[in-house]
Amino acid sequence: MTPMTQSTRGSWIARSAAVLALSVSVAACESLLEVELPGQVTEDATFVPAQARLLVNSAIADIECALSDFTAFEAAGNEDNTTRTVGWWGSRFERPVTPNGGQCSTGETSVGWFSPLHKGRWMAEQVYTKLQNDWTGVADREELMGTAALYAGLAYTHFGEFFCEVTADAGPLMTWQESLAKGEQWFTDALTHIQAAGDYSIATGVTTSAQQMAYLLRARARIAQNTPAKLAEAALDAAQIQQGFTSSVTRESGGERTRWNRVYSAHVGLGWVILLGPVDWWSGTSSNMPALLGGGAWPAVIPFTGYWDLAILADGRAVSDTGYPITLADASTPADSTADPRVLAVPSSVGGVGGGGGPYNYPQLEQAKYTSQGDDFPLAKWEEAWLIQAQAAGGATAITLVNEIRAAHSLPQITGAYLTSLTDGTNDASEIQIMLLEEIRRSHYLESGRWWSTKLRYDLWFPRGEGVDRWNFGYQTGVRMVFPNGEFTANPNLDEADQGSGCAPNQNPVV
Repeated sequence: MTPMTQSTRGSWIARSAAVLALSVSVAACESLLEVELPGQVTEDATFVPAQARLLVNSAIADIECALSDFTAFEAAGNEDNTTRTVGWWGSRFERPVTPNGGQCSTGETSVGWFSPLHKGRWMAEQVYTKLQNDWTGVADREELMGTAALYAGLAYTHFGEFFCEVTADAGPLMTWQESLAKGEQWFTDALTHIQAAGDYSIATGVTTSAQQMAYLLRARARIAQNTPAKLAEAALDAAQIQQGFTSSVTRESGGERTRWNRVYSAHVGLGWVILLGPVDWWSGTSSNMPALLGGGAWPAVIPFTGYWDLAILADGRAVSDTGYPITLADASTPADSTADPRVLAVPSSVGGVGGGGGPYNYPQLEQAKYTSQGDDFPLAKWEEAWLIQAQAAGGATAITLVNEIRAAHSLPQITGAYLTSLTDGTNDASEIQIMLLEEIRRSHYLESGRWWSTKLRYDLWFPRGEGVDRWNFGYQTGVRMVFPNGEFTANPNLDEADQGSGCAPNQNPVV
């Protein structure tokens, strides 16, 4: 296969847009005949072997649009990251219980990523099945099956990472673990096809190595299952990744809103979305710190929160032994510390530092990781593989892997006094895990829920419906999410009592 260049991306999007219209409202459909088709287009004319690549590209386009909105409004719109300054939409920036319906990116306040993610999953699975059973003579069949399997697996993994329970196409209820296992199997299937085809690029800039993308996404599905055995398997997959590897959610500027980078378009220059400093205003009592952080009640300043002026000390320390990040704003931080370029916060062009509003005249800072509507989102990158291996290995191996990430970003190495404190024999494993958590938080800032997923695995802080945020909007009860009510009333296999049933009590948002 010859990869498409950047100059051909627009034509691919235009062709895919025609098919996108065909996949409206397919989350519970069994056939395109159940979808209201535009004009004279029929299922027979659309689901044909000659359209196989276009259909796979359509699945990618839906899933990319969904992940862009998800990153902007759920993963980047949560209680420890950002807040909304206006009441008419303020609650969107505290962890919701259920996702919004509708389509993604149809207006400034459109946050409908759930349906497009299901649509893309459905399309990927349908095309895969056709290629497997009917379209055996299609050119590049193994490659197309590998790509379809990759994106089907990505959708199931995403649902399993963030929801209590999962259902697809009016089927039976799956636990989140079962959804992750289904995603894992799709990635295994993808690897079989990719190896048969020979490793290949996925067009329009998604990745230059479908094989590494499959290994890394399978590692993600495995580590999220949160068992020692799966962590070990995830580390084996992660070891297949080369330094410098990346895959992307591709984005474009221009008139097609579904192709915008939604973090940039909705967070920057409007004065509505404020990047948070350390959470020092919460007074809830519904949960305790995990044993990793010492147990007991959450302290006055919540560990692993705050995105202002993050820094790394000359000895490599980025976080205290109790989870408080090193910042340049702290008067005690030495002058030779290095600002961390992975997490950039700048004064809002509307408000600005000192020119805030709302309670406490809160400073108005905004993210600066994405600087245009056309900036791609990292989907899966080599740093994730290194950090998965570090979590599995611990000890000196973890430190070596973090230092390789640091070196790639010209950041201070873990050396000297910090290295001694991490290996002094007192509580090395916990100290190294705390160091790794902060590294995950910074490495995957505003990237498709990597930090949210990590918080779930380590039982870190969620307000669970207690108290208010910096702008006096009440926190919602979300930890994991649940599918919308309609999924439980319309599906004959489900009942409303099933909503939240797949979650442990400490992660169940249904109260």
